[in-house]
Amino acid sequence: MILFSDVMTNNQLAQLVMRIGLGINMLMHGLVRIPKLTTFVAKTGAGFSKTILPEILTHAFLYTLPFLEFASGVLILIGGQFGRWGYVLGGAIISILMFGTTLKEDWASAGNQMIYVIAFYLALRGLDGGSRNRYR
Repeated sequence: MILFSDVMTNNQLAQLVMRIGLGINMLMHGLVRIPKLTTFVAKTGAGFSKTILPEILTHAFLYTLPFLEFASGVLILIGGQFGRWGYVLGGAIISILMFGTTLKEDWASAGNQMIYVIAFYLALRGLDGGSRNRYR
């Protein structure tokens, strides 16, 4: 019986785990929000009412967010060059979310979002074959 560990290095397995985890996470963030999009926008948008962001801008972003999350997840799960762009899109999404979160001074959520930033960083770095061997 051939195991993954027989045909893949530890670094390749780590990259696969990261890809599947981030891919499913982003895919499902979008997928569960799309059917209840109006409710999601109203509930989430209300949290930004006391920030400097105009409601129209906040709502426009929130209406597109689930589709961007879904697309990021699909790209990551496909892998290869698609995965690379999925990681970049996911990192951009998290950066925009962090901007809004810090405007609300929601530091606990910003801390959680930093975990995503680190995960996207590590995922992208893991795609670079040269950097994987550097710390062996």
